[in-house]
Formats: sequence, C-alpha cells, structure tokens
Amino acid sequence: MKSVINALYRLMYRFADGMAIFMLGVMVFSVFTNVIFRFFYMAFPWVDEVSRFAFVWMSFMAIVSGLRIGLHPAFDVLVTNTHGVAGKILRTAISVCIVVFLGFLLKGGIDYISRIYVQKTSILVISVAWQYSAVPIATVMMLLEMVRQIMRIWTSKVEEA
Repeated sequence: MKSVINALYRLMYRFADGMAIFMLGVMVFSVFTNVIFRFFYMAFPWVDEVSRFAFVWMSFMAIVSGLRIGLHPAFDVLVTNTHGVAGKILRTAISVCIVVFLGFLLKGGIDYISRIYVQKTSILVISVAWQYSAVPIATVMMLLEMVRQIMRIWTSKVEEA
C-alpha cells in the first residue's frame, strides 16, 4: 500500500514539474514569436491570453514543486535550532498553519471558479475557469504534500541536540 501511495505522489510531482516546464515553454515561445511577428507588423491577438494562461498554470505548478523540495521561505532560524520533540512540535505547528492557509485558498479558488465559469476569454472564447482552475488543483497537491510532510515529521527518529 505504501508503494502505491509513493507511486501516486511521484506521479503528482511529475505532473506538477512537467506542467510548469511545459507552460514556461509555451509562454516563452508564444511571446518570443509574437515579438518577432510584431516586428513585421503581423502580431497575433491571442498571444496575451495564451501567455497569461500559461503563466498562471506555471506559477502554481512551480509552487507545488518548490513546496516539495523546501525552496519556500521558512522559519529556518527557529526550526534548525530546535531539536527533539520540541522541534517536531514546532515543525508541525508551522505545517498546520500552512494547511489552514491552503484550506482557505482552496475554498476561495473553488468559490471564484464557481462564479466565473460562464465568463469567456475575449479572443480564444474559452472559459476563464480553465485558467483559474490551476489554483484549486495546485492547492490540493500542496495539501497532499503538507500531509506527507507532517507524517514524515512524526515518523522520523527524534534527533538529538
């Protein structure tokens, strides 16, 4: 069972990393080619919408990847200098605060999408919900990662000072 869960986590991480890289490529390619075409007075009107869509998805998928490998700002001074059970309690408290924030973000993202799903983009004429669905999808992925980190805190050995 544990190997199945780990395989699902690896799949989730590959999806997040792959989406972030792919959307970065889409954004760079579309903006770069539009700059070249604009030089010849043949700019595409849809590039702004595509690059905005790609930027939102890239940002939120990169947040998932950053959370997984610990690249986000943390209370390093407190956490690295607190050992033993007190360190575990401190890391758990910080993680619980992040989980609470992510819960609010998830609720807000779902509420926002439920209000704007009928709105269409002006040029591509697709639902704006496709763009903003990155928020709840990435938030669920971050919540899963935080649960995993909290479990890791309490299943690892207590380090000595």
